[in-house]
Amino acid sequence: MTKGNICEEVKKLLDMADSTNNHEEATRLANKVLELDPTNCEALLLLADNAISDGDMENNRFYLNRIIENYEKGQSKDSTRDAEDANDEIYLFALERLAFSLSFDDRHEEAMSVAQKLLEIDVEGKTTAKDTIYRSLLMMDRYREILEMICQEENPSAVALHAKAIALYQLDGMSWNSYEALVSALEGDPDAPFYALGIWDEPEEPDEEEVQSMLTALYIVEPWAKSDELIDWITHITIAFGFFTQRLPEDFLQVMELSETGSMARQELDELKKIIDEMQKVESVRDHDFKGIDRVVFDALRFRRKY
Repeated sequence: MTKGNICEEVKKLLDMADSTNNHEEATRLANKVLELDPTNCEALLLLADNAISDGDMENNRFYLNRIIENYEKGQSKDSTRDAEDANDEIYLFALERLAFSLSFDDRHEEAMSVAQKLLEIDVEGKTTAKDTIYRSLLMMDRYREILEMICQEENPSAVALHAKAIALYQLDGMSWNSYEALVSALEGDPDAPFYALGIWDEPEEPDEEEVQSMLTALYIVEPWAKSDELIDWITHITIAFGFFTQRLPEDFLQVMELSETGSMARQELDELKKIIDEMQKVESVRDHDFKGIDRVVFDALRFRRKY
């Protein structure tokens, strides 16, 4: 079979693999591609994704590593290759996926190493490399490194803001700085904590913003759950924020009042409501103006801390 015929056959097989809904058939077709082209990144990525579907993270990382190794070998041998090579995107995606997989398998040092390699290429910050690093540092209790890293950020992600809040709390306890960091973290992605805490279920057909919030939640849930103090802290402010922005129904508050700290929570909510009512008079924010309401509640939470 000539090189041209091989390329045509590979393309045909990949198109068939992409179009089928049969998991086993897609795997068979991808392996057939690799028989013709052992370094084909698209086939390897398909097999990596299929391994995730099978719950086989070792095989997932095996195929991701093959993509990375094949790409880097090819790059070192071919100095004249096209700067817009189609495999570039797959390579970055493989690095991102590998860092993510390692971090969520408690292999944090390895995850950080891969994420750092990705950061050297991803100069525009389009990947989740930094979020993986923040999560790994949190899981290893390296809080000062988190604060040093975020000081260099111009536009920190919501994950970075949560990392800062956790780090400040773990180093200094409850303080104005840690509280302000927590409000800023919630402000960075207001819906993410509701998914992280299991208050909201994942939507069946999420839109782009919901997908981003669920991804943020995925990165922050374990770091917040490392201690009862941390999870109680974020739960308390999330519920207060959710109640006043109509993200939580009235009966949620009624259930909360049955808890041991219910009466204290009700008192704090009543005090916060007075502040919000005054701010709404000044701001002229309507109840259905959710972004406006969010801003008022964030300001009230900050004022409540001072008050």
